[in-house]
Amino acid sequence: MEKVRHIKHVDIDLKKWDNTVLSSKFPLVFAQSFYLNATCPKWNALVIGDYESIFPLTQKTKLGLSYLPQPSFTSQLGAYGKVNSEVELAFYNYITKQFKLIEIELNASNKINTEYVKPKWTFIIDYTKGYSYNQNTKRNISKALKSNFTVKKVEGKEALVLSKKYIDPFLSKEIGLSSSVVKTFNVLLESSIKHKSLVTFKTVDSNNTILALGHFVYNNKYALYLKGTNVDKKENSGSMHLLIDEAIKYFEDKVAIFDFGGGANTGLASFYKGLGGEQLDYSFLRINKLPKIVSILKGKKK
Repeated sequence: MEKVRHIKHVDIDLKKWDNTVLSSKFPLVFAQSFYLNATCPKWNALVIGDYESIFPLTQKTKLGLSYLPQPSFTSQLGAYGKVNSEVELAFYNYITKQFKLIEIELNASNKINTEYVKPKWTFIIDYTKGYSYNQNTKRNISKALKSNFTVKKVEGKEALVLSKKYIDPFLSKEIGLSSSVVKTFNVLLESSIKHKSLVTFKTVDSNNTILALGHFVYNNKYALYLKGTNVDKKENSGSMHLLIDEAIKYFEDKVAIFDFGGGANTGLASFYKGLGGEQLDYSFLRINKLPKIVSILKGKKK
């Protein structure tokens, strides 16, 4: 096997990189260059051969030390392309020598076995296997339809305008994200629009009042439910069920996999399973070999 090459951001062949991502077993948008450029500017790359196997390096520096964190709004990075135990070990050995602190997620095709790996999961629909909704989901969709709710596709810059009005406050006030992280989210939306990889839906009532809004990032094989919120949570009107139902149907003839984008939260897991989601397991790699005093200064950064 050829040796691992560390390639600086300016020298990455982005076309070859993206081709490798899109031909992988799990061709996830998280590892595409337009997505990484937004969530982790100046990311570097580990490459084996002529981009047969690749591994994004989302490095940052703090207190004079380089570390490898998981970027905001990003899941399942790790090795892409040709992935086997030899390739995974080569990448693993490289990053553990270069970084004292590693907190990254590995995509579901990565199977490396180490004491530093913990399980994570998301929920997906594999369209080739079909899907079905549970009775609660069907009731909520029916309730929304009886209330004359409809779902509309949001075009162009309107997606950004509505997102700032409805989703930004949700991210900052309800989830508690910092202003810099919310800014990253908006950069990601702009990058996705520029790359023609964003679809946004809104649920409206008979007066055209917006009740729910949701963003989806996709390529020709995979669609991700990025973020969304409904403004009528107390009413339990089914507005978000209706929106996700529309998105699932929209992507059914366009991609192979629909990813609900999470699953650790019990309530959300129930919501996703009700919409036909099946659990997909992957790994979180966390290694902390920082000196104790540095670990204390680092705090609880995630």
